[in-house]
Amino acid sequence: MGIALSGAAVETRRIDASASNIANARTTGRLGEAGAAGGARSPYAPVAATQGDVRGPEGQGAGVRGGVKPLSTPVVAEYDPSSPDADAKGMVGVPNVDAGGEFGQQILGSRAYSANLSVVRATGDMTRDLLRMQA
Repeated sequence: MGIALSGAAVETRRIDASASNIANARTTGRLGEAGAAGGARSPYAPVAATQGDVRGPEGQGAGVRGGVKPLSTPVVAEYDPSSPDADAKGMVGVPNVDAGGEFGQQILGSRAYSANLSVVRATGDMTRDLLRMQA
């Protein structure tokens, strides 16, 4: 049950990271050293969910752990001279978010979360049945 619960927690983190990316996909900012010039804001930096296994003292599987890391290319330049964050050439920093990929991450996370909860339910059912047999 612990392994399934850790998997559900990791999938929650995946969905949260993807939702944050989608929600902030148009949060633009100044290119380059954002925040350095007169309070200019930084563009949103999208993140990707990470996952790794957890091993017990004898190398047996003990669950998974998850985290987030920034994308290798978090910001791309876009021409928008009307933006208050535009530089002298009219360029602003835009988060490098692929909406289609993020929706795929949402679906993957949702299905994996459901699968982990199915394991938790099955474990609970088996434990209940075992306790009834003992009584």
